[in-house]
Amino acid sequence: MVVLVIGVALLAAGAFGALSSLTISRSFTEPHPGEYVSAEIVLNTTSALVISSPSANGGVVHAQDLDLVNSTNIGTYAIPINAHGAGSDTYTRLTGDYYYIAFASTPPGATIVATPLSLGIIRYGALALLGLVCILAGIVVAVVGAIQKSPTRVAPQT
Repeated sequence: MVVLVIGVALLAAGAFGALSSLTISRSFTEPHPGEYVSAEIVLNTTSALVISSPSANGGVVHAQDLDLVNSTNIGTYAIPINAHGAGSDTYTRLTGDYYYIAFASTPPGATIVATPLSLGIIRYGALALLGLVCILAGIVVAVVGAIQKSPTRVAPQT
């Protein structure tokens, strides 16, 4: 039982630490009609950036290029996507200041998630994994203990 409780505590601590390091944004401003710009995305450590439900005509641009971008040249200034799948665009190994910009007739429904790829986030992940292992070990120990405590039946003699 103690192993199970320790496992739950480790899992909770690891998950909380990992989730608290994420930056999530869903708000956009409209500086020009049909142009939607996210809040500035400041990445002080090497990070991954995931844009869920990205706009068909949009992308992540360096902050210094924001005033140069329009709907016809977004492809020139947009940072290349590292992976696309499940309705999300993923950008990796980013450091610096960026914006997500979308050109559309209505505000985008995109969600921007920045995840630092630092040693700290790896430690939180390892802590959560250790917690999961302890939970599984606790369950196994509890089942084995329950089996050993059950009374053994003696066959009746005739």
